[in-house]
Amino acid sequence: MQPLLIYCPKVSPRTKYIFNFIFREILSCDFEFTSMVSDFEQSTAPKISYAEKALGEELFFCADTLLTKHIIEPVDLKTTLFGDQEVPFSVKTGALPFDVFAASFYFLSRYEEYLPFKADDHDRFPAEQSLQYKLNLLESPVIDGWALILKNILLRKFPNLIFGKRKFTFIPTIDVDRAYHFRSSGLIKNTARFLKAAMKLNTEKVVDIVLTGLGQDDPFDTYDYLTDIHKRYKQRPTFFFLLAKKGHEEFDTNVNPDDETLINLITKIASKADIGIHPSYASNTDTKKIAEELISLQEITQQKVDSSRQHFLKLHLPHTYLKLIKAGINHDYSMGYASQVGFKAGTCTPFFWYDLQLEKQTHLKIHPFAVMDVTLQQYLKLSPEMAMSKVEQLIASVKMVDGTLCSLWHNESLSEKGKWKGWKAVYEYLLKNTNGEPASEPTS
Repeated sequence: MQPLLIYCPKVSPRTKYIFNFIFREILSCDFEFTSMVSDFEQSTAPKISYAEKALGEELFFCADTLLTKHIIEPVDLKTTLFGDQEVPFSVKTGALPFDVFAASFYFLSRYEEYLPFKADDHDRFPAEQSLQYKLNLLESPVIDGWALILKNILLRKFPNLIFGKRKFTFIPTIDVDRAYHFRSSGLIKNTARFLKAAMKLNTEKVVDIVLTGLGQDDPFDTYDYLTDIHKRYKQRPTFFFLLAKKGHEEFDTNVNPDDETLINLITKIASKADIGIHPSYASNTDTKKIAEELISLQEITQQKVDSSRQHFLKLHLPHTYLKLIKAGINHDYSMGYASQVGFKAGTCTPFFWYDLQLEKQTHLKIHPFAVMDVTLQQYLKLSPEMAMSKVEQLIASVKMVDGTLCSLWHNESLSEKGKWKGWKAVYEYLLKNTNGEPASEPTS
């Protein structure tokens, strides 16, 4: 079977990038471009055109101008209805009422983050300012869904066209911002915590400090539980460790990277799970810290580490990704919002980052996550039962497109202490649903 032939009068870097992602990465369908009208008309291969106007009676997809440009500028976003979705880049003719390739590129490249925006308290692009949020598309991997619709359109016209198959996969990830709550903090710091908790009549915290001092488990020491539950569900998680030396005073409050207890913990986990660096909050302004923290982690694990997730999800495009590439990072897991669940880049499929300033695809692979414990509990103010329902919806949306669901949890949120009481059940519910086993219905 011949590959799909696509007529495009101007094949720009943006065009190549998004067509590769949709056809090769999502649909596993081979294709070729041509800008020669005569070659296209004479070809007997299955063929479509992507241009401002159709050449004749071929299957035609009307093109917006976004993919042919080489500058970053505000876009006049005209929307239209497509089924029950409001979608951007509406067009007047063609097989679809909108330019699916331009819309996909806009989301995948995070185009809007290169434009002026009002940052949140941590200098991040807010979910509520995103086009997906405004169009109520954020909680669905819309690019993957559009790709499947495109596949169905093509198969109706070319029933022998070959597409690959993929299956739903799940990637659990754990951020270790604070390896321990009280252990390794020292007598002076824990004494101050004890007195403060006693004055506030926080009996639970007082007891935890005393018990930890007596050698019992620290509240944040949930690592044996994580090992057991991931083994039970046959999952290999990735742990991201924060190793900041003299980091941000308020937000890099981790155990000292030279602490023997922390070193032993990382060594133990590295034998059972994948390991990544959690670049500190301070590394966003002191760029040499990324390399220093990465070297520290590699010295502890005695292995190359090339995966990362930004602490506090601090992401500034293109600067953060350029710094990660320079430090030797090949995989990043920071693509997601803190305040909302969903698919920040519009997809549940890992993709290579496109540098809009240099107009080229890089080798940095982005692994978007869809749900974070802190988002559910702190930002959305959900109860554990309501969180299970939200998790179930996200899993269903990814399973519908046979995509990859990535979750972000923290060791401390599984402590069953304080605000996290009842939240261990949410994580177990997530693992049950993604493992294909029946899960109990969330209670209301």
